[in-house]
Amino acid sequence: MDDYTILPSPDEAPFDHSDDEYFTGRRRKPRKAPRTSRAVTSSESMNQIADFDFSSDAPSPRLDASEAMSAPPDPDIKRYWDNSLDITDLSGHDFTIFKQLQGMLGIENISFETLSRFNVRVHTDTYGQPAILFPRYRGMTSRLRIPMGLKLIRKVGDRMEKENYPLPDETSVRQKFSGVFGLHMATLSDRSVVITTNERDALAVYEATKALVFALPHGEILDPLVLPYLEEFDKIYLWFPVQHVSYAKDWGSALNTLKCLLVKNEERPIELVRNGDHRLIRNSLSNSVVRMRERGFRSMTDLDMREGIRSDLLNSTNRIVGFGQWKRFAVLNKYLGGLRPGEMTVLTGGTGNGKTTFLCEYSLDLFTQGIRTLFCSFEMPEKKILHWMLVQFAGPSHLRSLARTNSYKNGIKLPLHRVEYSNSINSWLDRFERSSTALTMLDSEEFMEKSINEIARAIRIHVENSGIQHVVIDNLQFLINQGMMADEKSSGLDRFHLQDRFVGYMRQLATQNQIHITMVVHPRKTDGDTEIDVQHFGGSARVTQEADNVLAIQRKRDDRDRSKFRKFLYILKNRYYGRRVESDQLEMVFNPSTYSHTVVEFPK
Repeated sequence: MDDYTILPSPDEAPFDHSDDEYFTGRRRKPRKAPRTSRAVTSSESMNQIADFDFSSDAPSPRLDASEAMSAPPDPDIKRYWDNSLDITDLSGHDFTIFKQLQGMLGIENISFETLSRFNVRVHTDTYGQPAILFPRYRGMTSRLRIPMGLKLIRKVGDRMEKENYPLPDETSVRQKFSGVFGLHMATLSDRSVVITTNERDALAVYEATKALVFALPHGEILDPLVLPYLEEFDKIYLWFPVQHVSYAKDWGSALNTLKCLLVKNEERPIELVRNGDHRLIRNSLSNSVVRMRERGFRSMTDLDMREGIRSDLLNSTNRIVGFGQWKRFAVLNKYLGGLRPGEMTVLTGGTGNGKTTFLCEYSLDLFTQGIRTLFCSFEMPEKKILHWMLVQFAGPSHLRSLARTNSYKNGIKLPLHRVEYSNSINSWLDRFERSSTALTMLDSEEFMEKSINEIARAIRIHVENSGIQHVVIDNLQFLINQGMMADEKSSGLDRFHLQDRFVGYMRQLATQNQIHITMVVHPRKTDGDTEIDVQHFGGSARVTQEADNVLAIQRKRDDRDRSKFRKFLYILKNRYYGRRVESDQLEMVFNPSTYSHTVVEFPK
């Protein structure tokens, strides 16, 4: 919005929702607003085109001149027009009043020659309140004829008010087309045109370039009635405010993307003229334009795509490293790179392999470094999860302290969670609370018998409100079962559909909010010695397709002692860092005294 000398209250919405003209509408008669009473999205405006018949109300500009001359003028427009003054006829008090209006509207640097070419006029009502008239035409016509449409902006007291004529006919479903500002200046030889969303920008473009320029009658909103007036041009420049670029793309798709050019200058033409930057307007139309394309297709010539690729290349190291590095599992940084935003990691493993135990320490390692974490446990109670995390948190230091004490039982050092009446427990609880301020636990009881949609929505709300960076879900199958408890008729097929839907929700959440999601998924039941692969995941293939990283805990018998087992961490999928591990290369050594794992790397 431009800065005017006189503005309405910012708390009062404009009459026609136009961001370009922040005026109130004068409701002298019951009337339907030219545009809907709510903001219209660009997709809605595109949908208005499909069933529209262009043949009746909007003939080609080449054919519309005779109709514009023969059609009877609207009585309101005729009354205002007959009682208005041409810019070139102003003198004395009228001239002074108009100069004040120019300043209030931000068009003080628009010359009288330009205003006269667009047939802009001045009107004063019986109360002495001045107004500026912007005419709209339906074809090539003499500037002496009364226009088919009119935008009137009047100074009323300490505010500006706007009206559009002709007023809508309440008995007609379709609004009568009132023409386009600047259309009367078109000739049969014109092959290119500049399109703006308001009259002031149109005046500014003409002031700097003398190019043919039109102002759309309803701002940025796609109007099917205007399209036939633009179809015969070979080149159409769309200069829309930066917040309305999506609407400009709608216009390009509706006209013909091959002949539409989008002006990429974020500054409004009227502001450039007010700053004396006429040359920048000319340069923008020559050098700051990109050719538009059909929806869904882009190319390297699009500036935003080019910059995105350039940024990715220059910041590839930061993108791979992400926002978190493991300290307890430093070897994972070598294979995974780090915890990256916008990604989803899936962890699987057989029953009793230690998925939850590992996940607790995996997330503990990150949130104690300040990574804001939401831990959603649908299988284990939150109290038990926190119990394990406390022991893991205290583990290394506690074992060192035990070496200096006599805390033994039958010759074995007692871990923190088994030392009765230990004075150190309260101390470790205090330290853990101070270190876990970045951790939030989801209360699973709050979501008993809640639907999958409700659970996903609650997670999204907390992520957005609390700035969460890492979401941990343990585990997918328990969550789905909990979401199905209220539906006794649900089947196994329904379970697969719900699982796929929730995975899709989480994938979208990670991408849109640039967070990392780690999710535990149980594998299908297999023989004890069968190595888990991506095809062994429970449910459909959607989980592994959406996941960026897939980790699996493999449990195998020790070849040296068949009564014992060893655990290995496999990396079955590593989309962006590329290093996979599908052999016994990363062993997970478990310390039951501290509920913790040590990942040991063996050479290939």
